[in-house]
Amino acid sequence: MSKIEVDQVDPQSGTTLTLGTSGDTISIPSGVTLANAGTVTGIPTSALTGTIALNQMATGTDGNIISYDASGNPVAVATGSAGQVLTSAGAGAPPTFAAAGAGGIISSNYASSPSSTSTTSTSFIDTYSPGIAVTPASTSSKFLVIATGSMFNNDTNYSAGLTLFRDSTNLSGTTSDDGDMILITFGQMGFSLVDLDAPNTTSSITYRMKYRVTNASTYARINANNTQSQLVVLEF
Repeated sequence: MSKIEVDQVDPQSGTTLTLGTSGDTISIPSGVTLANAGTVTGIPTSALTGTIALNQMATGTDGNIISYDASGNPVAVATGSAGQVLTSAGAGAPPTFAAAGAGGIISSNYASSPSSTSTTSTSFIDTYSPGIAVTPASTSSKFLVIATGSMFNNDTNYSAGLTLFRDSTNLSGTTSDDGDMILITFGQMGFSLVDLDAPNTTSSITYRMKYRVTNASTYARINANNTQSQLVVLEF
């Protein structure tokens, strides 16, 4: 085997330099480093072996994810928005970012209050209620609000009412003047309030249970006889 030692090899004519002929093998011994300041083209993927360091990969956008398209070619998945999750589009398609919790629970919140308080107000009050403040993950989030407890009403002629509020909005959905979700007649009764709310916002909101009497001549008491009220808020 002969050996040629030169500092540079240039093509005799034109700008193309050919190494070997079809079927030849160009051997690069272990420990040899090929320093490339230009562009390498025409090398099939099947001929590439070894590993590529992170700093040798093409630059991209922070938050992008590398996937493959239907033809098996690498493709960058565009960066999602804060709070979104990566969602599969099935075989043959790159994944996409979508609102978190699609089809599942995004967040769960719980509060309880053992405080026993009374009112003679005909307007809804919440002085006893442990409100729950939440920040929706997206404008498409829905909230299942559940409140339980017991109330005592001391008048046989008038009822006491309860409902759920999101901030200053009564969630009863009624067109009547009262706006009660349920009414408690004379004596002590357990109650359960349920509402599915779609606030269409990403700003912080607060859910509360409120109560009142329907006539100021009577009074209503929440959490009488050592009971407690509970509030659960689930985001979907």
